[in-house]
Amino acid sequence: MAIVKVNFFSESLLRMVNLMCVIPIDKREMDGEGLRSIDKPMKTLYLLHGIYGGEYDWITSTRLFKWAKDRNLAVILPAGENSFYSDQEKMHNYFGKFIGDELIRFTRTMFRLSDRREDTFIGGLSMGGMGALYTAFRYPDTFGYVGGLSTAFLGESFPKADDPSMYLLSSRTYFEQIFGREEDYHGSGMDPYQLAADVKASGKEFPKIFMRIGEDDPLLEGNLKYRKYLEELEAPLDFALDKGAHDWAFWDRNLYRFLEWLPVEQKPQKKIYDF
Repeated sequence: MAIVKVNFFSESLLRMVNLMCVIPIDKREMDGEGLRSIDKPMKTLYLLHGIYGGEYDWITSTRLFKWAKDRNLAVILPAGENSFYSDQEKMHNYFGKFIGDELIRFTRTMFRLSDRREDTFIGGLSMGGMGALYTAFRYPDTFGYVGGLSTAFLGESFPKADDPSMYLLSSRTYFEQIFGREEDYHGSGMDPYQLAADVKASGKEFPKIFMRIGEDDPLLEGNLKYRKYLEELEAPLDFALDKGAHDWAFWDRNLYRFLEWLPVEQKPQKKIYDF
């Protein structure tokens, strides 16, 4: 198992970008001639961090490394800055295109990753959960599975003005940079309701959707509302409430549940985690 730090020039962002990669390159199996490496493309999870976070968050704050190793799963961890993984044309910050297209092509060239839709997954927490849904619905031919933990459905509530505290989520200027003008938001390419409707209208297959939210999470209401909408669209949704709030204790144990849900190798052992 290897942890690889990558720095490369992104055409979508016009700058050098960072990502961390967890790659199970040392997988072995026995055959009639002894121990040999498994030479087949790897299933891959693109895992997105939350606001104020970075490409190291999932590695340092959860048991991702062990759980990916147990499942022979490659995990790609890009740095999304505070972008909500959106395309911001004026600044040439095409984070949506970067995650959904350029990053896929780059990592498949660099590593031995499967190019099959059913082997390609995306997920994230909070801002990253929103980014995962954005990306999976914009690129339904690429991603077969998507997971959102504590997904931040924030476009429904623009701040009225800029907060001098410098807290981004209290800044109307920040919201307009990310989501566009409030009066244009609904029905736009940043509206997750519209994106889900677009998949339905296209006749394409929905990615299978996994969503978890804490009972004490301030984002609970938005998640419940979106669950109802996806159910109305008859999207393939696995949704559940869990104890807890908007924190790493919640995300760690629900990352495990997300990995258990994905169609990846499961280590043949008695489950030892009883969250």
